[in-house]
Amino acid sequence: MAYVLARRELRTSKILEELGLSLETKRLRDIVGHFTFYLNMGRFKVLRLRYGYIEAIVKGLHGEWRTKVNLLNQSFDCTCPHHKYRRALCKHILLLLELYLFLRNEPKDVELVRKFLQEHIEVIF
Repeated sequence: MAYVLARRELRTSKILEELGLSLETKRLRDIVGHFTFYLNMGRFKVLRLRYGYIEAIVKGLHGEWRTKVNLLNQSFDCTCPHHKYRRALCKHILLLLELYLFLRNEPKDVELVRKFLQEHIEVIF
């Protein structure tokens, strides 16, 4: 008998690649790759989760950030300085999108995330 390693493909990275954003960019690759680490280290505290919406506290290296994404009305917010000053789609939002897909695990949610990323691809970082 052998142990089975259950691998899960990260969906956010696949969607970003399909939208033409190169994951060869070290920064993007690192962010998406951190999802498993954040999940296993208990760095997400989900406050609300429903179809098209997730809100959570994401514990980063330099603080805790309240992060939310509404896929239905295409809005997002994070209390981190990167988002606050640049209004960019920060790494916490990308991590939250992956968490949303991980927790909901429904095919229809992948399309919601795809539309959201397509709408906001120009403000990533």
